[in-house]
Parts: sequence; structure tokens; C-alpha cells
Amino acid sequence: MHGVSARSPGIDLGDGGTMEDDNKDGTQPQMSRLVFNALARYWEWTYEKGEPLPGADASRLFPRYWYSQGGRLPLRRWEELPEPEGTWRAWKSPGLLPEAWVDFQNARYRRLRHEEGVVIGTRLWVGEALQMWHRNQREGGSHLPADDQLLIRLAVGMRQNIAIRDALIVSSVSIDPIDQETLLRFAAEPSCPSNAVTMGRLLTEAFDEPKAVPRIGCLRASAKMLDRMIELVPVSYRSNIAACLAYLLWWGDDERTDIFARIALRLDPTCTLAGIVIDALGNGTKPQWCSL
Repeated sequence: MHGVSARSPGIDLGDGGTMEDDNKDGTQPQMSRLVFNALARYWEWTYEKGEPLPGADASRLFPRYWYSQGGRLPLRRWEELPEPEGTWRAWKSPGLLPEAWVDFQNARYRRLRHEEGVVIGTRLWVGEALQMWHRNQREGGSHLPADDQLLIRLAVGMRQNIAIRDALIVSSVSIDPIDQETLLRFAAEPSCPSNAVTMGRLLTEAFDEPKAVPRIGCLRASAKMLDRMIELVPVSYRSNIAACLAYLLWWGDDERTDIFARIALRLDPTCTLAGIVIDALGNGTKPQWCSL
């Protein structure tokens, strides 16, 4: 299982809230659970001395990454993080769009879900935006800059419906491209058993398959669109976007991962996905492809 880590593709980001999941019955599959289950497959349980996971008892078992020779990504404390030009827009900038206007779009989506139902309302809200997302992934970002109005729909949607964020992640890391209709079903109908099974299978395959090297054009396009969302929206809408970007950077073995993960946790200390990325960095955990 030991090997030399593949060189980071170096995802290009281009120039330069709280989660409101309305699912009350707990049936919606959460990316955090899927990610944790996938990460757990790469953890070796040991009694050796070391730093436990946050909140864990130091005298109990803790996870250790198998690929100890693979090279770890940095995990710096907040006060130790570098401030390269552009990256800290996620924390410091006010956003290019007025907060009142973004709040109005948020209210529009909430009303649409109330009037049409969650499934139809979400399909109507993000359908065109996911078409753009899928197109840019397919073309490797050659169509950028993306439509800001459609990016706002995704940013607002993630704040209310975490399944939209999950769909964007799976579409970016899956071994093979997923079609546009599947992407829309993941976002609008996450509680459907077949969608939950398919999403879990795609994510697990991406972790388990050593040849699941990132589709760098797709990953770069996704990272650029997320970075643009951060630039557009006010701070209160950025946590899920920054966490999503941190996950994709971690997947691409990028040294800026901890910056965006720390920012996401600063913006929302309850952001589960950001915490999972931090834990992965702390334990040196990487996708299987990094062992090639």
C-alpha cells in the first residue's frame, strides 16, 4: 500500500452562513456520512501515541493514514495561514453583489420550493445552472467566465439545500462524467433510494480505484466556478461554497486545501464537510489515486 504520491495537478483557480437544510425527516443522504465512510476505508486503527481526531479521547483508537510515505498536505493553524493574493477573498471581501439582492434570490428559491414542492422547485431553480455547470466541466472550463446569474442560483441553492452541494462534488470527482439529468436528480431528489445508492457508489469508486486520477479539466472548471461564487456572494453565503472548494482541492492534492477548509469553519463552525477535510489533512488521508 506504500507508494510515492503523484505530483499535484495544481488546480488553477483563475484570476485573482450557515447551512439551512430544510430536510427534517433525516432521510436525505448527507455527503458528510458518505465521505466519512469512504475515508474510513483508508484509516488504520492503532494504539500508537499521536494526535486524536478533534473531540476524541487521546487514550482511545485514532485513525492513521496508510500511505505514510505519500507526502502530507499542510495543515496550518489559522494564525499560520499564508495570505496569497486572491485566495483570502473568501474571508475578507464583502462580495461583488449587494447582500439584499442575494437575500432576495434566496427568498425566491424558498418560495418556489414552498409553492412547487422541494423536487419540482429545485429542478426549476437549478436546472439551467446545472446545465452550465455540466457544460463547463465537459469542456474543461473553456466556456468561462460562467454566467454569474446562474452561479448565484447554485450558491443560494447550496445554502438551503445541501444536496445541491453534494451533487456538485460527486460530479467533480466521479471516475467517469455523469450526465446532466443524473446531476439534476442528485440535487433535487437525494432521498430517492436509487439516487442515494448511485451517489454512494460513485463516491466510493472514486476513493477505492487507484486509477481514479482526477479529470483535471473538469476539476479545474469546477474550482473556478466555485471561486467565482465566493467572489460574488456576501460572507454569510460562503461557508458551503468554501467547504466544497476545499474538498475539491484536497481531492486534487492541492496545498491550498487547508486555507479554504479553515475559512469555511471560521464562517460556520458547524460545517461538517469542512471538518472532514481538516480531519483528512490532519491524518494525512488522501484518495487512492495519490498512491500511484
